[in-house]
Amino acid sequence: MKKSFSLLITIFLISIFSYLAVSILETKSLINTNLQNQYLYLQAKNHKEFLKSYLISIDLKDINHVNIEDEFFDIYSIIKEEDKKYKIDIYVKAKEFDISIHELVYK
Repeated sequence: MKKSFSLLITIFLISIFSYLAVSILETKSLINTNLQNQYLYLQAKNHKEFLKSYLISIDLKDINHVNIEDEFFDIYSIIKEEDKKYKIDIYVKAKEFDISIHELVYK
């Protein structure tokens, strides 16, 4: 009787600690994923701001499309002339993750 009771308590404690360990590891994994997405979003936002400031500073005559090569992001813009103004669509999208940013700018 004593051995079976101690075995039952041992199995119960092992299952409780296993459940706690799995939930802790899931939480840490989710936190790491969120940090990675925040970092990539900030990096994409910086790329967008750089392209925006670059396009505003240059003459856009005879330019329809601007593409910047990057190994982690697709960075491009589409430029259309409307009523003597330029409509600039700026797109930044991560290649391997689900992060994309778009901004419409008029010059």
